[in-house]
Amino acid sequence: MESSSKVREVVADLEKISLFPEGGFKPLIHKIPALLRNMENAGSLFDPDVVAIGPCHHDNPDLQGMKNIKKMAAKEFCSKSEHKVSAFYLTVQKVSGQASKCYPTSIDLNDFTDMMFYDGCFLLQFIKSTADRRARSPWTDLIRRMGLWDSIARDVLLLENQIPWVVLEALMSLKHVSVDRFIAYIISWFDEQMVRPQVQLDKYRPSHLLDLVRHFQIGSRPTKVEPISEPRLAISAIKLAENGIHFEPSETTRFGDITVVKKRFLFGKISLPPLFLGRRTMCWLANMVAFERTKAGRCDCGVGSYMHIIAGLMNSEEDVRELRTKGILYPVFSDKQTLKFFKSITQHVPYGYDYMRIRTGIDDYHRQRKLAVTLHRFLYNNFRFFLMAGSVIGILW
Repeated sequence: MESSSKVREVVADLEKISLFPEGGFKPLIHKIPALLRNMENAGSLFDPDVVAIGPCHHDNPDLQGMKNIKKMAAKEFCSKSEHKVSAFYLTVQKVSGQASKCYPTSIDLNDFTDMMFYDGCFLLQFIKSTADRRARSPWTDLIRRMGLWDSIARDVLLLENQIPWVVLEALMSLKHVSVDRFIAYIISWFDEQMVRPQVQLDKYRPSHLLDLVRHFQIGSRPTKVEPISEPRLAISAIKLAENGIHFEPSETTRFGDITVVKKRFLFGKISLPPLFLGRRTMCWLANMVAFERTKAGRCDCGVGSYMHIIAGLMNSEEDVRELRTKGILYPVFSDKQTLKFFKSITQHVPYGYDYMRIRTGIDDYHRQRKLAVTLHRFLYNNFRFFLMAGSVIGILW
């Protein structure tokens, strides 16, 4: 009898649960998944340096010094407009109820509206100032004088520092902000040697700013892919070079711009987007893959695919040096630190379509060109012997 009662209790409990909550699924402002948060030195990748945006780090005592700077940003953003400050606040108030549902915890709506107003104005003022670096104002001069610019640029693209796009959209309905130029500036940081790309905003509806930057960094993804049998690249950069597959940087930094090309006779080629890996871009990458970790579907893991491809090519510090030499990686860190970063973070993030496409291309190359691979490996491994033999023959001759 007790067992039957327990069964009825479970059944009744499940009947109360809806698989499709009222209003549909809302885009959430996620926290860093536990597997990533538990990584060594996770704070240096995921926690803000100087500014909290949104509720996650709002009460951090180390970040309270930015409150007045946020208010100054809000004043400057609203003052240089044909609309009054009250109009900006009211437009945020209209969407604050919707925006509050994007967070997993409940927040007092009045406090939340204030937070969204100040943080939204601060973020848009920073975007506006970054998009036009030549523009001068008391606020931008203060930020530069205090040496905060680089830290803010890092912090605004942390996953736990996002606010719903609907808030920014509401504010931008009253004042234009060149978000496209800001995104072009951010993307240019992934390879400082390339000309700043042209970005045209499309119809994509992001959850937040990080989502939008990631969208333009990887491009659109296919909805269906063919599965492959093995989930990881098994051949390092050095081994691929030994087998006749060489590397060259792609013409863009978009992470989807990856190709495997068969060339004549003994050689193949992999084109990979070049990457400048500094503290800022390392944080952005980590937060993009953390965001992908919260999403469903491997097709949407463009950054994770790129990270897995690079990590799969690295089995040793020698492989890192090979990728440096070929112009694929420009890390400011040591080979050991670079290897550790890619290997540690890819243990906890999914890979997607591009990873599977490149893995399949490499597998096809080895399967279809077995004789060429064997011959190239022999010549590659015995090159020094042939060189020495030629020198000796030349001397004797």
